[in-house]
Amino acid sequence: MARFSLLSAILLHLVVVSMQQGDDETLDIRQRFGSSSVSMINDQIQREFNAMYLYESMASYFGRPSVGLPGFKKFLKKAANKERERAHKLIDYLNMRGGHVRLKPITFEWFSAFDAAETALGAEKNITQELYRLRDRADMESDPHLVDFIESEFLTEQVTSIRDLRELIARLNKAGSGLGELIVDKELN
Repeated sequence: MARFSLLSAILLHLVVVSMQQGDDETLDIRQRFGSSSVSMINDQIQREFNAMYLYESMASYFGRPSVGLPGFKKFLKKAANKERERAHKLIDYLNMRGGHVRLKPITFEWFSAFDAAETALGAEKNITQELYRLRDRADMESDPHLVDFIESEFLTEQVTSIRDLRELIARLNKAGSGLGELIVDKELN
């Protein structure tokens, strides 16, 4: 009995020390899941939340009575929800593989539907580029699970998002500001 108590106390101490130090490497679930992948996934989570926050902020702007573009608001709320879902997929994946999520603060501003669409396109291009980097890193670290996760859950959706934003920018360019924005807004609603 005394042996069991001593062994239990030692194991409990090791677990507590490991948790205090944030040592994920000792967890069995972190097999073939390097710290550089964990760091890159955390960066990607931040990019997804940045895009979500950007879209939420834009939707709020276009939903103002003084701006009155409910179609843009609806389009951007939908985009924000997609980004939020993607961030949560990454968080769930990171937790499943034994990593720690680290979040940072966010802020943005813009001034027209065209500016908002171009800002969103830039954000989506950046997200796509970083997803490719993450996939390449996982491939270099022989982590086929992460490679498959990124390819199957994110990359096709990114291509579609970029295409949709490019089409929106083209329509805004053709329509012009003022009444043109209102027409495009009605199409989005």
